[in-house]
Amino acid sequence: MPYSVNITALDLSGGVPEVRITAGYTWTEVGGPQAVERRQDEVTLDVMPNVFLSQTTPVTFSYAGNLAPPPSANWFIALWIQEIPRIASGTGWLFRSGRFTTEPPTDPIEVILAPEELIGAAELARAIGTLPITSGSTTITGLTLAVAGADVALSATGTDTRLPAGVTFTYSATLVLIPNDSLQNVDEPFDIRLNNPSLSFTAAPGTGLSTALLNAVSGLIYNEVAPRVKATVKGLVNAGVLSTVATRLNRGVPATMPAGVVLSIRGVRATTRGTESVIGVRGALAAFGGVLNKFPALSGGGRTCFVASAALHPEAPEVQVLRLWRDERLLIRRGGARLIGAYERISPPLAVFIARSDRRRALVRRLVVAPAARVARWSLRK
Repeated sequence: MPYSVNITALDLSGGVPEVRITAGYTWTEVGGPQAVERRQDEVTLDVMPNVFLSQTTPVTFSYAGNLAPPPSANWFIALWIQEIPRIASGTGWLFRSGRFTTEPPTDPIEVILAPEELIGAAELARAIGTLPITSGSTTITGLTLAVAGADVALSATGTDTRLPAGVTFTYSATLVLIPNDSLQNVDEPFDIRLNNPSLSFTAAPGTGLSTALLNAVSGLIYNEVAPRVKATVKGLVNAGVLSTVATRLNRGVPATMPAGVVLSIRGVRATTRGTESVIGVRGALAAFGGVLNKFPALSGGGRTCFVASAALHPEAPEVQVLRLWRDERLLIRRGGARLIGAYERISPPLAVFIARSDRRRALVRRLVVAPAARVARWSLRK
């Protein structure tokens, strides 16, 4: 039976290159040093940016044959969306469906390209947690994390009971944040790789012991510290993306990632926040059956000033005064309720159009919202 699904995308990030939509097989290959997830493309569709981001016509992805059942009991069916220029590097992820034994769901897929989230020294400090950290004979007593380009530079100091009395070590390594390409473990947006580990001592313990200690400390860092960094960065990016998307699109902010919504990482880069060097993380939210409909409504009930909220924050002073003027002045006037009803019918798509562009948001703030708020304040004082 033919398979078909409609895909819509909303860009809050400032642009996207050509994308590829793929359906195919995925399986986990075991037997080597570690399990490796494999993919096999079966059906692909390349889509230009203007078509992918169209707000009037969804992209239809379809194929005539069946992928189900998979050719092996250990194989699964999946659907994924990726930026074509970044496929070779294993990044540019916009959607990872998870694994299925049947054809993928046909519920429409909504993709939201989120603004970039920034991770700096203050954010990384939250990952250090409680010290000391002990495993076996090795104890880490001090730990620092710093931004190093798009990576995290780690330095740790500590002791080991195999060292002579009074001898301590200093360990350094680089933690590399890697966009997760897994179609199985879609709840994790990142993987972390430990690069260039090195160990020095206040007094040389000998080559054999140095190698054993390097392996021991690397294992402790990978098993105890790296997961802290991974969880902290995941939490920061999740919270930042959810808050930004909710604010820009007039929704309440979910406490956690809504069920069924997948955060995929498009890329990680070195950038700045003012004069501070930070790590920039660009992500995308996507889900079968929609993303925004899984966000809560704005708290406090009542009606939403869609256009003003798209240009500012829903709780900005200008938005609040316009709400108050609407409720205390316009709503009680003859025809006011009909006018408000008409506005609420036509403004949501206009608000989405405004929210997609920082330039449009700035123009609406300056030319529409600010003057309207001044008039509203004057009217409320009368």
